[in-house]
Amino acid sequence: MTVSCRISIDNRPATDAIFQAVPRIGESVSLSIDGNTQDLRVSRVVHVTNGSLEGATIVVEVTTNIL
Repeated sequence: MTVSCRISIDNRPATDAIFQAVPRIGESVSLSIDGNTQDLRVSRVVHVTNGSLEGATIVVEVTTNIL
């Protein structure tokens, strides 16, 4: 099973990414950005819902700054 998440990278416009499981805060993830793979650190994970499961979204904020 995979999880689709909205990714926010260092205040850039959000994009979508698919993970095997929801990343945890502090975890390192590798994502392709502008054709280059980068290691990023998860700084925040937020579950947003508009009142229905179909409208639920997981937003993962990541940073290029390794904490």
